Amino acid sequence: MIGVITGDIVNSRSVSSEIWLPELKTYFESLGKHPEDWEIYRGDSFQLQVKPQVILEKALIIKLLIQKNKNINVRMSLGIGERSFKGERITESNGSAFIYSGENLDKLKGTQIVIETPFDEINEYFNPILQLIDLISLNWKSATAETMYLALTNENSIQKELSQMLSKAPATINKALKRGGFSEIKEILALFDSKIKKYV
Repeated sequence: MIGVITGDIVNSRSVSSEIWLPELKTYFESLGKHPEDWEIYRGDSFQLQVKPQVILEKALIIKLLIQKNKNINVRMSLGIGERSFKGERITESNGSAFIYSGENLDKLKGTQIVIETPFDEINEYFNPILQLIDLISLNWKSATAETMYLALTNENSIQKELSQMLSKAPATINKALKRGGFSEIKEILALFDSKIKKYV
């Protein structure tokens, strides 16, 4: 089984792509090869293949990476399933993971992140949680998103090191993480990991 994230940038025309695109590409490059594992197309849409166990973590990192920038957001549909055909480009590949991910992006209404898998327990358990994360994320200011992004992508770093990266006091870092619900998100990621391991 594989995980597929299909997404697009919301309000992408309101800011220059030079602000967010290079960093998004760099992050994707750290996860796999282009274009077989990831691709950015139509200027502001993307598809990415990851391991099922980390699909939620990677999606949240993408969300934080984008929301570090003012006035833009990201919609994402997460699919876990099979890959029945592997194309030279990820957008040419097929299988249930791609169908779940691609079709649900077109249906997204009222929320900006959704997951579909062959497992009812995962779908029914985590989609309400994702809706809640989406609601909370509307209150993330760019500084909060940046702090949480660095904390999630530098998990072994202590707050002192994060404060050096951001040139901010440790107390400021701590407040930003609390404001963004970072510890709760970490708990959700741990819960997802423990539940998905039963199936994949």
